[in-house]
Amino acid sequence: MTSVDGSSGVAGEPPRTHECYRCDRDVAPALLFRVTVEAPGMLSGKYADSERYCCEHCAAAMNLSEFSWQVKTHARRGDDRTDG
Repeated sequence: MTSVDGSSGVAGEPPRTHECYRCDRDVAPALLFRVTVEAPGMLSGKYADSERYCCEHCAAAMNLSEFSWQVKTHARRGDDRTDG
């Protein structure tokens, strides 16, 4: 999960906003979390990978910051488990 870096891309336009997929709030791209889900190999034929954007409040409600920290910590150690 990462914060989305956004810019309008056109001079003179206000910054673009994105909508949180959970609460439908319009949020500046710099304040959105990108939630990416990748199906494991065995299930990739049944489930598609997905990417959605959510606001900081919904990310906190889902406790995604803690999950992300645990996954990154285990990845650095080379440990695939996320259950501690």
